[in-house]
Amino acid sequence: MLQRKPPAGVVRTLARWRRRPPSEDRLAIASGAARILIIKLHDQLGDFVLVTPAIQALRERFPNARLALLTRAYMAPLAGRVKGVDVVWDLPRIRSVASLARFMGTALQVMRFRPDVVFVMNTVSRSKSADAYAWLSGARLIVGRSLVFAGEVPSDAPEDPGARALEGPPSDLLYDLDIDVGRGSRAQIERLMDLVRWVAPDARTPRVHLELSTADRESGRKHLDEALQGAPATPDSKVVGLHPGATNPLKVWPLESFVELGAQLASPDHGEPRLVVFDSPRERGRAAALVAGLAARGVIAGLVPARGIEDYTAICTGLDLLVCNDSGAMHIAAAVGVPTVSFHSLGDPREWAPQHDRAVAFHAPRDITTIPVSAAVEAVRALRSLSPER
Repeated sequence: MLQRKPPAGVVRTLARWRRRPPSEDRLAIASGAARILIIKLHDQLGDFVLVTPAIQALRERFPNARLALLTRAYMAPLAGRVKGVDVVWDLPRIRSVASLARFMGTALQVMRFRPDVVFVMNTVSRSKSADAYAWLSGARLIVGRSLVFAGEVPSDAPEDPGARALEGPPSDLLYDLDIDVGRGSRAQIERLMDLVRWVAPDARTPRVHLELSTADRESGRKHLDEALQGAPATPDSKVVGLHPGATNPLKVWPLESFVELGAQLASPDHGEPRLVVFDSPRERGRAAALVAGLAARGVIAGLVPARGIEDYTAICTGLDLLVCNDSGAMHIAAAVGVPTVSFHSLGDPREWAPQHDRAVAFHAPRDITTIPVSAAVEAVRALRSLSPER
């Protein structure tokens, strides 16, 4: 049974002393907002990328408002590439006196901003830090979600969650509007859009998007060319990326399946794309093992060493397609317009995968190893005819 999560103890106590707006004024406050703060503090890459359509919808609804985004330092390279955001503040992990001073400095900036509205972008969990900063901001109106979950939408979910939240007094001690997931919002991207649709009712759901500069793309292309040195190429060779890692081993398609996929893609029957394999900081060695496995099959693949997410994002812009597990790597590739083939086990792709026709997602909820290589090869073949959305 799903249950609402109240704010943490300290925030719950502080919230009781906060002056809340009259229920009948909530829509008017939001409609006239000149300063809006968006808070997304969890460290998951995918969760962060999935909030970009909601941010874009707010920018379109409030073209003259000042939009600020508060996130973790780990996400700062992505946050700086979210279109429509005027200012980004990031919170470092407190590991030293210097990082504590920077943390406090960010807190002061948030307090000075004095937003009219704060949107706390919860997905599958409620962030204590996000709640604390929402309170600290002194916002006139705080919008969030206390019923957080992954999986199927409850059968009693409202058709219009924003309208239901506006009908009565606040149901949460901190959130002046506690927006549930809508009945038709299967995908997480739609669930995040539910948090803003009540004030932007005409908003479409745009794709996830990160805006990269020409310099970003040139830098990414340079790193990609370095990795592909020695890999055979023809003038019309497509560049296919293979990202074999994921933080959870249960979400990882077998290494031997990636090897077989790469070997079959490199055959003349499939146009012999140039293959490049991405290493990642948390799964070091898996990428090198894939490159070695391909070499044993006579296939030369490039290797991109583990880099920061800003470099990975830039390099992705040079790909024609990415094959990967259900991970942040998938979401970043989709956000820069690259078609994806992805493998899912723990998360339902109808909820987590890119939601458009440039993405193919395979799902084996009980055993990801059962996803057949042949099906992945066919998916890559179909998507390779598409041009990335540069």
